[in-house]
Amino acid sequence: MSNLYWYSHSLKNYLTFSNQKIISKGFLLVEEICSTPFLKQFLFQKDNQQIHVYLYASEIQEEMYLFVQECDVKEVFIHNLKSKVFQGFHSDIFITEKEPLKIIEEIEKAMKYSEEDEYLHIYGQPSWHGDAFIVGNRAALQRLRNTINQALQFGEKKEVFFSEDEEGYSLYISCIDDSFDLSQLDPPYHDPDIFEKYKPPVPAFKQYKFHD
Repeated sequence: MSNLYWYSHSLKNYLTFSNQKIISKGFLLVEEICSTPFLKQFLFQKDNQQIHVYLYASEIQEEMYLFVQECDVKEVFIHNLKSKVFQGFHSDIFITEKEPLKIIEEIEKAMKYSEEDEYLHIYGQPSWHGDAFIVGNRAALQRLRNTINQALQFGEKKEVFFSEDEEGYSLYISCIDDSFDLSQLDPPYHDPDIFEKYKPPVPAFKQYKFHD
């Protein structure tokens, strides 16, 4: 099963952790474990599909997080959530640990963020032998480095960055193995006078689901 989890967070409901009920219409709650005073683990099932969910209240961030496992029924689970506390599951982390305290440590490490503004511009190659550029401030480049390290560890990683005009975008990074045939992907060039609009390199990713 996937170690990739999508999450949403709530600031105003941080202190109501013990009273939170996680219910998704059409899903049977198979197991609920209160691992620590601030971490609950859930196992839900729909038909023959199971999905793991974590509810965590962070004393450090003073926010409550709901983590939903990537799988075929993830979108249905999120759509059918009874609670409207959690919305917008656009961010993700990898949860690989099994012990509760290790899980919390892994989550808190992923939740760390810089208070500095982070701006990152990526300029791709217009055509063959064209120059490519990455321009960002220190905070953004440090987070880019961390994102690359996670891709090296887990095979791939997505992170949201912002350009100077405050427009956010998702950067997907895939660490392919030597057996992967790069020729199955469109060339990474974007000059409209030479190349047709390229297709995203979806075959290079297994963890993330892309939708038209």
